Amino acid sequence: MYSADTDDQDAARRPDGGPLPSATQPHGSGLESLRRRNTALVARTLLHRGPSARSEIVHATGLSATSMTKITAQMARARMLVELTAVAGGNMGRPRVPVALDTAYYRFVGIHIGLRRTTGGLLDLAGDVVTEHALTHRGRTQKAILNEARELRDQLVTEAGGPERVLGTGVATGGRVDPHTGVVVDHPLLGWKNVPLAQELGTDDGRPVFIDSSVRAMALAETYLSAARHAGSSIFLFIGNIVGAGLMVDGRLRLGHDAAAGTIDHLPLGHTAQGTPCRCGRTDCLAALASDVAVLERARQAGVVPSHASFESLVTKSRSGSAQAAALLRERAEHVGTAAGILLDLMDPDLLVLGGGLLQTPEHLDALRAAAAARLSRPTAAERIVPTGLGEGSLVRGSGSLPLHAFFSDPVPMLPV
Repeated sequence: MYSADTDDQDAARRPDGGPLPSATQPHGSGLESLRRRNTALVARTLLHRGPSARSEIVHATGLSATSMTKITAQMARARMLVELTAVAGGNMGRPRVPVALDTAYYRFVGIHIGLRRTTGGLLDLAGDVVTEHALTHRGRTQKAILNEARELRDQLVTEAGGPERVLGTGVATGGRVDPHTGVVVDHPLLGWKNVPLAQELGTDDGRPVFIDSSVRAMALAETYLSAARHAGSSIFLFIGNIVGAGLMVDGRLRLGHDAAAGTIDHLPLGHTAQGTPCRCGRTDCLAALASDVAVLERARQAGVVPSHASFESLVTKSRSGSAQAAALLRERAEHVGTAAGILLDLMDPDLLVLGGGLLQTPEHLDALRAAAAARLSRPTAAERIVPTGLGEGSLVRGSGSLPLHAFFSDPVPMLPV
């Protein structure tokens, strides 16, 4: 399992001068440990800068030109890196030969187990989605869903070209997940408690499997691949069938004492807010007011949509002119804005990134920001609220970011022998 609460001792910086995501440092000392650290440093720099000349990487990392030549040669032999076509140097200088991550060979498998479906796919070394499949659950039992996930993983490994081309598998799901033990501690919507997910989805080929909550996985993806790339500290606020927050603090993903950091289901929004009664007994919990499940239930009870309707049908009805549907969704956005204001005041991050079913109604984002500003002690902080930039394939990029994070922390031991 990956380690999140660690300090990055490297001096690598993003192009804008901000820190790269903190990475677990290789254990041990001596030349081998140094080689592993420097390889990870160069790999992360290429991930964030894109194709770069060796001289540019030297400047960004502080490594010597001699070390850079050796490291990039080793990375090329390991199929981590490729040389691109030379480009002319400025002011009649020598042509530069950019190098880039090799996106043609290795793959990361990402699998997301949701309430209604399991979504899986492959990422290349740059974190781009190569292929994606979404399977609606054939059965709702734990056994059926786990079998479905195994079958999908095996299919993806085949599509990748075999286990020797898969660097690792990431599996994410909702609820409280302990990434160190690989156990889903509690997933109320699926009815799972203490499910040993890493053990259930372990492979025979020795390739590592990484387990974490959907929200923390998405927070990693935002930091490596999307809106929070240039933020030292960020919050990923997910509002969908589940609600949760992924906390990146000074480049480190926070897990918490019980792997429960970011559990905001019961964040109280004020006793005047009246949502679907929560299992804790209150009605002002964020999940009871703002989750897709809660909003859809209120719409059904009010007769806005039929009892069998989906959340998507509520969104469609709103866009078709239903004032009641639009009012429910706008009210949800305002509740989320209140929660965002609380989190911005509490953590003061560089950025708060929104994700989930909430973004199916972007027309209400202004109302969300206004509600956040009304709650904030510094209203201008609401300007830091932005929607996710992960786009299509976000679930695959989220779950696939678990092995991606481990790889860019210390690539060498994850490469096939």
